[in-house]
Amino acid sequence: MGGVDFYNAIGIAGVALYLGSYAALQAGFLRGQGYAYASVNLAAASCVLISLVQDFNLSSAIIQISWISISIVGITRLYLLYRRLKFSPEELSLLSAVLPDMPKEHARALLNLGFWISGEQGTVLTEEHQPVTHLVYLAEGEAFVESGNHLVALVRRHSFVGEVTCLTGEPASGTVVLTMPSLYFAIEAEQLRSFLKSRSDVRDMLELAFAKQLRRNLVALNNTVSRQAAFAGGA
Repeated sequence: MGGVDFYNAIGIAGVALYLGSYAALQAGFLRGQGYAYASVNLAAASCVLISLVQDFNLSSAIIQISWISISIVGITRLYLLYRRLKFSPEELSLLSAVLPDMPKEHARALLNLGFWISGEQGTVLTEEHQPVTHLVYLAEGEAFVESGNHLVALVRRHSFVGEVTCLTGEPASGTVVLTMPSLYFAIEAEQLRSFLKSRSDVRDMLELAFAKQLRRNLVALNNTVSRQAAFAGGA
C-alpha cells in the first residue's frame, strides 16, 4: 500500500509540474525557449515515467520518454547557443540596468545593431522638432534636456534618450545635449524599427523598459516640483 501511495504521489507531482509549467508559460512567468521551462517539463515527464513502475502503460511510457528526450535536446541546444554568445562588460551593464529579462540570443541580436561612442561635452543627441535619428543609451555621463529654450530635465547614466519617439518616427520633444564627456550606445532608429517588425517579443521588452524609465522620470519630476514648491512656500 505504501509503495502504491509513493508512486501515485510521484505521478501527481509530475502532473502538477506539467500543469504548473504550462500555466506559468501562459501567464508570462516562463519563456518557452528558456532553461526553466525545459527543465520543469523534464522533471514532470520523469516523475510520470517513474509512477508507471507501479501500473505500467506502454503508450504513456513512450510519451514520457519522448518528452524527456525532447527536453534534453532543448536544454543542450540552449547550452551550446548561450556558450557562443559573448558580451562585453559595457553590454552586460546595459542589459543588467534596463533589459535584465531579455533572452541572451535576443539581446545579442539587438546589440549587434548598434555601436558604442565616446561623446564629447556639447554633443547633441536629439534636437527638438527634428526626427530622432538614433535610440541612445547613456552608459556613463550626463546630458540636459531643453524644450522651448528652457532646461526641463537632466538625463543621468543608465537612461535611454530618444525612446519616446524613436519607434514612431515622430520629431523629438526636446533637445538633449551632453554636459560632460560620456559613453553611450546608439542604434539607428530606422534600422531599429525595421528589426522590430519581425521581433514583437523584443519590441515588447523595449517598450516595457521605456515605460519603466518614463515612470522614474515622472517620479523624479514630481519630487523636484514638490521641493521647489516647499522652498517657495518657506521663502
